[in-house]
Amino acid sequence: MDYGIKLDGLPAERVRGLATPIDRSGLDELWVVEDLGLAGGFAQAATLLADTSAVRVGLGISPAAVRNPAYLAMEIATLGRMHPGRFRSGIGHGMPGWLRQVGAHPAGLMTALDEVTAAVRRLLAGETVSLDGGHVHLDGVALTHPPRVPPTLHLGVRGPKGMALAARAADGVILAEGSGPGYVRSVRDAVGPGRRITVFAWLCLRPDGEAARAALRPVVERALGQDFMRFQLGAASTVDDALDQVTVAGDLAGCLRQLENLAEAGADAVVFAPLPGEERDQIDALRDTLLPAIRR
Repeated sequence: MDYGIKLDGLPAERVRGLATPIDRSGLDELWVVEDLGLAGGFAQAATLLADTSAVRVGLGISPAAVRNPAYLAMEIATLGRMHPGRFRSGIGHGMPGWLRQVGAHPAGLMTALDEVTAAVRRLLAGETVSLDGGHVHLDGVALTHPPRVPPTLHLGVRGPKGMALAARAADGVILAEGSGPGYVRSVRDAVGPGRRITVFAWLCLRPDGEAARAALRPVVERALGQDFMRFQLGAASTVDDALDQVTVAGDLAGCLRQLENLAEAGADAVVFAPLPGEERDQIDALRDTLLPAIRR
């Protein structure tokens, strides 16, 4: 299994400042986000790819509803040519509330994601694409410089329709924070053995396991109160259940146990999401404690 870290909500200069420690940590991947109001996803990814040499860089996720597929393919192709094999692209339909805020909510969220994914894949493969769909409208568009090896496309989805689309049209799926082994197992059953499952997981690794769990408790409590999280959280009806199932939290032994459960459920990669302000401390803990224990 691969291991990575996700930097979420930080000012762009702080993201860049963590690039070298992450590149030297032994982690396999570094993921950034493109949430509304935060730093641009492709700008972050391009800078981090240039600043690092060992880690792969992922963008999870770019919202299909607000990005024209031709221009999205141009961005992906550029990073694919500049940094072959090191960029992972994530696409989702976008959070409905954010889409409404910017006046970009499509008539059909899944239609938008389906058509954008299909168009981007064809463009990255070097095809000339014409499509007059429910959301995407392209007339004879092609990339002048398609990537020699197209970067992998991963869909950030939650429900059955999204998983069916991922199984048909993507190289893998990205599961947001709040995904426990039971949910991962159901996703593996839905997408089959040939699709990569990347799990984002809240992280708090400390020598005092109870203190680590207590630090993540408010995060998990908020997640339990959000309707859109219910599908992922599944049987985790209490905060303690959720802390056990959907986080990597506690002392070393506890974190190793939770990672083993995710691996047995079918995860191919776990991308750790540390608490705000604890990024550097958790990078050090991963480098010095967790990764050596895993690789022993």
